[in-house]
Amino acid sequence: MSSSGHSLCDFCSSPAPSWRYPAATFADLVGSRSVEDWLACDECHTLIESGDRMGLGQRSLTAPDLQIAITLLGRESALEYCRDLHDRFYRARRGAAYRIAA
Repeated sequence: MSSSGHSLCDFCSSPAPSWRYPAATFADLVGSRSVEDWLACDECHTLIESGDRMGLGQRSLTAPDLQIAITLLGRESALEYCRDLHDRFYRARRGAAYRIAA
């Protein structure tokens, strides 16, 4: 959820998530914690359900939060971080996605 209180896609930061993925809490590569469920917009949901991890990683690089990482670390390192984070998400999933109210 963004600091303004509105929900965002946990993959690309789209302001219109419409899917919830049940997931367990896990730590990322740098020690930050992802707490339980993840939200996804329709576009990211389609990539997840089709198994297009490369496409999901590329889409995630459009998230405003990653622009600083891309500038500091380079696009390839930021993409590697996304791929690792998504691998952890896939392992933490606890069931099928379900549609949420807008």
